[in-house]
Order: sequence, then C-alpha cells, then structure tokens
Amino acid sequence: MTLVSEKSQVHKFHKEKLKDMSNHLLSKTSFLKSVQCSKAFFLYKNHYELKDPLPKEKQAVFSRGQRVGILAQSLFPGGIDVSPTHVSKFNDSVKKTKELIEQGQKVIYEAAFVHDGVLIALDILVYEGGKWYAYEVKSSLKISAAYVMDAALQYYVLSNCLPHLEDFYLVTMNDKYILRDTLDVQALFKIKSVKADAEKNVEFIKYHVQLAKSIIDKDVLPKVEIGEKCFSPYQCDFYGTCWKHMPTNNIFEFSGISKKQAQVWYEKGFKTVYYIPEEELSGNTKLMVQAYKNHIEIIDRLALQQFFSKVKYPLAFFDAEMYAPAVPQYKGTSPFEAMPFLFSWHRLDNDNAKLEHEYFFQEENSYAGKHLLDKLIEHATKVNSILVFDTAQELKALSAVVKHLPEYKKQIDALKNKFIDFSDVFTHLWYYHPKTKGSMSLKKIYESVFDKNIFDELPIKSGLLASYKYDDYLKETDLFNKQELKINLVEYCKTDTQAMYDLFVYIKVAML
Repeated sequence: MTLVSEKSQVHKFHKEKLKDMSNHLLSKTSFLKSVQCSKAFFLYKNHYELKDPLPKEKQAVFSRGQRVGILAQSLFPGGIDVSPTHVSKFNDSVKKTKELIEQGQKVIYEAAFVHDGVLIALDILVYEGGKWYAYEVKSSLKISAAYVMDAALQYYVLSNCLPHLEDFYLVTMNDKYILRDTLDVQALFKIKSVKADAEKNVEFIKYHVQLAKSIIDKDVLPKVEIGEKCFSPYQCDFYGTCWKHMPTNNIFEFSGISKKQAQVWYEKGFKTVYYIPEEELSGNTKLMVQAYKNHIEIIDRLALQQFFSKVKYPLAFFDAEMYAPAVPQYKGTSPFEAMPFLFSWHRLDNDNAKLEHEYFFQEENSYAGKHLLDKLIEHATKVNSILVFDTAQELKALSAVVKHLPEYKKQIDALKNKFIDFSDVFTHLWYYHPKTKGSMSLKKIYESVFDKNIFDELPIKSGLLASYKYDDYLKETDLFNKQELKINLVEYCKTDTQAMYDLFVYIKVAML
C-alpha cells in the first residue's frame, strides 16, 4: 500500500485522536515516575514546585543526550523537526506530525503522538517501503531495563496511532567504533530492535496507564512508605520532600548498608541504625554500625603502621580528571573513552617540608596523552611514593593513554610501582570515622574528619561535572570565560590532592 492510498486511513485515525490532544494526562516522564512511585507521580502532577533541584551533573547529562540525539538525525537525513517551541505547546507538535504524515513526509524528528491520554515524542520516525520505523536515541553504550520500559511505552502509543508500524529500535553508541580521519555517523551508532520486548510489556503498560489515571481522578495523595524504591532506577525527584521528616540516622542513609538490606531491616521495624540488633550484623557492617552508635573512630594502629611503612619520602599526592565524550573527539578514540586532561600533584619531601603544588592542564583541543605522560614522568622521577585515592581509577586512566602511546609502556609500568592506594586505609577500616556512615568517598571522609566540606565552596564539586565543564572549556570562544573555566577545573583537582594530604597528616597523628 502506498503512502497516498493510506492518507484517508491515517487522516481518519488522527481526527479521532485529536479529541484527546488538548488535555493529555500523561507524558513519558510522568508515566515512568508513576511506575516507580504513585506518590512521586501525584506530586509531579500536582506539586511540581516541591521537586528537588536538578543537579548540575544531571543537567549536563540531559544536554549531552540532546546533542547526541541531534547528531543521530543524520542517520536519516532530510527530516523535519516538529519539536515544540515551549513545553506547553506539545499539542502543536502532535498536529504538525499528523499534517506531515498526511503530506507524505518520510522522515520526522521528535514526532509527537497521543493515545490513551499518553503523550510521546519520538526521536526519529521513518517511512520506508510502505511501513513506519521508529527510532529512539540514547547517549549510552548499553540498553538498560529503564530504556526498554521507555521504549515499551512509546511503542504502545505508536502502535495504536500509526498504521503499519513495522518496528521499534533503540539507537545507542557503538563501543567498537574508532574515530579515523572523519566522523562516520553510520558506524558511530548501533541500532537494535526492541519490538519483541515492547510487545511483551503491553499489558504492563496498559495497567500502569490506568493506574496513573485513577490516581489523577482520586486527587488524593497516595500513602506510600519510603524505601528501596525511592532509589531505583534513579533517586526520586521528590526525595527531599518525602524524606525530610526521617531521622538523620535512618538506615537508608547509611552508605555502608545496601539499599536492599536496608529495606529488609526497615520492614522488620529497624528504621534507624540504633535499632538494628547485634545478631543481625556481621563483618565490616557490624564495625561501622558499632562505631556510629558509640560515636568513636576506628583506629587500627598496627595496620596503619604497616601501611605508612610503605610510604617513602619524597612523596606525592596525585589525582587526574577524565574527559569521556560520548562522540569521540580525537583520532583513534572511541565513544566514552576516558582520557585524562588534567592532573594535580602535591609533593612533600619530608614531614617538615613545605607542601608544593604543580599541575598539568591540556589547554588545546587535542589528545593530551604525550604531553601529560611526559609531565607526569618528569614529576615521578623525583619521588619514591605516589599516593592516589583509588588506584584502579588512576591506573585505568594511564592505561588508556598508553594504549595510544605504547612506547611509554615501560616507563609507566615503572611509575605504577610507586603508586600506593590511600583509599585502602578507609575501605579496610584501618581508619574509620563514624560520621561517614559507611561512605568511602574522599569528600565524605574529609567532611566527617574536619567537620567542613571544602568542595561545597567550589564552582565544580565532582569529577563528573569536571568532565562536562572541560567539554564546555573546549567549546568556549570567550577568552575570559575560558580562563575562568580552567581556573575552576584546576582548583577542583587541586582540592582533591590537598584533601588527601590533610587526611594523611591527620591519620599519621591519630595512630600515635
């Protein structure tokens, strides 16, 4: 059947659907929220102002997803984008999609449909050989369960709105792709059909759509107990509202306890760490909970003495920041390949020496490997020990560079022998501060020990955000803004190694 002969059928179908378009009840976002928690869904629909502020890291992830989605459009060129001019104008996108289909448009970007009160916007819709093919783009290497659920909802709406829908695909980044002289968009992406998975979930989708509608109809805040579901698949946007009355020692906030185990204990009535019976605890969890209950530090002096006996002066504290763009920027690299672009180096010649700081920062938009390794090797020859927080991460970074510069392998292997993992002190509980509540992050440990968070004062507060900000740095054309971004990035990395030094000194004194 040709597109022309289908026009009357498509027009009739969309004419019926237009009755619902002015007041759709659910979007993809609100539906997925309703599946996770009916209370969160109600708050999202009725008290959006209570939603937690969106972290800068999540904002950056969303922006990256939008850029990848736009790039993926070139897989099917010649399309028309029907994105709304404002979030309140999605009905215009639905109408425009209908008009384009009737006019015979074969490729539509952000095609919008409504069925059963659910509004969706599909990244790419393609008409070929008398059939429709749907493509949803994800800036990821793998297809997660959340992505399949997302696709199932879209398929449910599309299959009821679009005659001759042949297949539904998820488009992800190809981890096997390696950038050559020019970007090959066709090879950059992987396309996989999830139609079979979507069809298996149709009844599940229909059930939850009706359940969500009933929540709207009742207009009463559902009574839902907090628990493990508040964190899966993502931490709920209304965490701040639902959890604000919980005590600070509730078991879900104790990082040393898995959310699954916390749920088990919570259902038994052990809602705070203090109520967990001794017989329910074992291993490191028992030690951490006991330390918290008794407000005492754990100091294993023998283990600490053995650790510090391995540290030889002069020594250095080292930390590297990674850049992992979804779309490879440099020849020979792959999607999300982590590349160091910055490192901080605090050197200490002896206990009484002045702490000296140096750093490396890749200013030009080019692969940092050779310059970074040369600088690191130059510094490393002057010290006997290099303290890092989580050796695995730093070794992964160096190995990624050596993969492109194999001539440096012997030198880097020799350098690696000087690495000492400072995080071992905390993960093995040779030293443990009760205020960390089981967290083994450098930031939380520092905050607990010194009763202040030096990272909160920084414009950049996490390694993930640093990666995105470096991307901003490379794209920035204003020299003043560019310099400010550089200063902020260097300061963040410097704060990491400064924090290691401060903790190093503190623990050396504590073990005496």
